[in-house]
Amino acid sequence: MQSKMPAPGSYEPFRLKEKIGEMMKYGRPLTKNFSRKDRDLADDMRVSMLKMYHLAVELEKKYYRKTTAQELDVELEWLRNLVRMAADKDLCGAKFAPPLSMHQYETWARYNTEIGCLLGKYIASVKK
Repeated sequence: MQSKMPAPGSYEPFRLKEKIGEMMKYGRPLTKNFSRKDRDLADDMRVSMLKMYHLAVELEKKYYRKTTAQELDVELEWLRNLVRMAADKDLCGAKFAPPLSMHQYETWARYNTEIGCLLGKYIASVKK
């Protein structure tokens, strides 16, 4: 009699959680290098990344997933806005450079876009 369960190594792991982990590996060291005047922004960014990872773990383990996915979507949008603020030259003033360079901003934005695409597909599959 054959089991309907897949072999332990044959199924794909939860990709959303992996992508958030990759984004954290990229973003956390960057926030550690923020100046003292931008420390509150860095703290908010780290808290947001941790909350996103927590929601991804919760999403992986929960039975009712729609509200958790919506919370993760909102948190992703909040992080996108924080990253945008960290790269904004007008926000820092004329004398100071923004905490994130344009290259760092573009790389982080790509991570956020990948996470957003995965999350969008996941939300669409949950709604069906």
